[in-house]
Amino acid sequence: MVIVIGAMFFYGTFPITSISRMMYAFARDGGIPGHTFFHKVNPKRKSPVRTVWLACTLSFILGSSVAFSAATSIATTGLYISYGIPIALRVAYAGQFVRGPFHLGMLSVPVATAAVVWIAFITISFVLPQENPVGSQTLNYVVVAVGIVVMCSLGSWILSARKWFMDPVKQIIAEEMGVGTMDPAVQVAVEHPDKVSNEKESG
Repeated sequence: MVIVIGAMFFYGTFPITSISRMMYAFARDGGIPGHTFFHKVNPKRKSPVRTVWLACTLSFILGSSVAFSAATSIATTGLYISYGIPIALRVAYAGQFVRGPFHLGMLSVPVATAAVVWIAFITISFVLPQENPVGSQTLNYVVVAVGIVVMCSLGSWILSARKWFMDPVKQIIAEEMGVGTMDPAVQVAVEHPDKVSNEKESG
């Protein structure tokens, strides 16, 4: 029983962690309603606490076990799809891709192709019904959830988001400075430009 409870606990923790992190990323770049409130990081815990609670609240709202199962399952399926899209674009537009400091050299395209094939296979596996006969209570609603997300995203983009949404802001600024976003100095320069300028003046 302890093993089952532990497995269920970690199964519930994964989608909350994934969803809250993605919500924070979208809020940081102005991609969701209320982004000015949700893009804050708790200075004490060093984590986006507000989006964590938002993810928990949305999970509690889903009272139906079927709806909750579909919503939590899409966290895994959506995560793989989000990985697969840029990898597929890397394969399709290999000539226009700018390599970073770490790459696989000649193996980049073969490995990326294998990754796309594998992601396509497991994504299809995840959306297949898990029980027979298939009914309203046994249907795997992940494909419905993915379809809703895709339709809402495309609809939002066509109607308004394409007019105001930018690429990840901090990444663009850091790339223009010629340094990767993982450099702590760049992160400070991007988030606290006044602090950096004051240090230069005092130095």
